[in-house]
Amino acid sequence: MSEQKRSKEYKHLEKRISQIEKNFKFNQSINGITNLQADRLRGLRLLCHAELEDYFESVALKLLTKAEKRWVEKKIANYNLSSLFIWHDKIDKNDTNDTKARMIIADYRKEIKSNHGIKEDNIKKLFGPLGYKTDDFDSTFISTLSSFGALRGETAHMSANKTQQPLDQNTELKRIKDLLKGIADFEDVLNSK
Repeated sequence: MSEQKRSKEYKHLEKRISQIEKNFKFNQSINGITNLQADRLRGLRLLCHAELEDYFESVALKLLTKAEKRWVEKKIANYNLSSLFIWHDKIDKNDTNDTKARMIIADYRKEIKSNHGIKEDNIKKLFGPLGYKTDDFDSTFISTLSSFGALRGETAHMSANKTQQPLDQNTELKRIKDLLKGIADFEDVLNSK
């Protein structure tokens, strides 16, 4: 992990994840967990997923807002806005550049708001149009995001009475810690372009 300064969004995420972990932590017996403890782990998983999703959406929106500000103030398309111009397929060649930029920004803002997840496809939809390919990011990190997204879906949409993977506090906490480390590296990639 690089020693670059972390974003406000990352610091908020890290603080919120720490709060959630404290709220849901318990002493786990070597004999397994109780039903109450299993529900706590499910809650931890769901809330951490929500915080991760909010983080990615906030970062995409921050990049878009920065690009928009530069365009409005200087009429210069930065890397992210230039990428959005390439990505967008509904540009009318008769429109002014300002009209095109505003339309592209508005359309992409809607795209961010319609996001629902943290899996690889969600990361592609959020950051691909801004000029980042999933190949730019650590493949293990992207895979871990996708598997955590799938686990969240399983937790949210399946009764605890149905067969699910056994829950383990140490595994959940390690997974979340690994995701935070991966997000720090993710930010380094975003800051490199």
